[in-house]
Amino acid sequence: MSLFNLSLVTFEIDHEDCWSKLTSSFPVQVKTIFAKPSKGKDYILGMDEVKTYNRRVFKDFLKSFKKEKSIYEIIQILELDSRRGIYRILFKERYENMIMSIIENYMTLYIKDLIKEGNERLLLIMPSSDVTMLKRDLESIGKIHYFNAKLVNFNDFVPTFFDFSEQERNAVLHAIRLGYYEYPRRINLEELGKIMGISKPTLEEYLRKAEKKIMSKIFREFYQQDLLFHSPDY
Repeated sequence: MSLFNLSLVTFEIDHEDCWSKLTSSFPVQVKTIFAKPSKGKDYILGMDEVKTYNRRVFKDFLKSFKKEKSIYEIIQILELDSRRGIYRILFKERYENMIMSIIENYMTLYIKDLIKEGNERLLLIMPSSDVTMLKRDLESIGKIHYFNAKLVNFNDFVPTFFDFSEQERNAVLHAIRLGYYEYPRRINLEELGKIMGISKPTLEEYLRKAEKKIMSKIFREFYQQDLLFHSPDY
């Protein structure tokens, strides 16, 4: 198995025996923050982020979520942003015959998901040699609506941790902390430069270089979201 021969796999699956079917009854979208099987694989400890219209819809969804046979326990509920309808749920769910229990059997180097309209959509990077076996195992628990795989460069999805210089990092941190990026701005570049002990042109250069790298990271994130939110055209 060569880790240098990697595939980006995207698929959508209809998994009947799973709480994900609730998203066909409620106007919610769900993303997995983490899903970690217990040591004995008796359950999966998961945290999911839920996006919906308002608190009322979330409460109705949560009521049904708790009644699902695949849900063992609700541990914590967090309200991140009530105005935008963003919540997080920490819970225990069944291990057997779940999507994550199948994926755990493979060497997945990167994974993101989105649950909406009753289906689970996943994006993952894995050794190309395992793609066919993964599809076979997924077909054993649900109906696959689409399944695409293509060779990918891992670095296109996971940028380097060390791409910002110390000067760029300090410039952005000071700019954020002192309100340069707020609207209206609480500080201008000339004032910020004086505080940092550097000239305005030098500060502009640091911020411009850092912002270009930040936007590159955001582009990767938006590209992946686009793959999850939009089904491929046939």
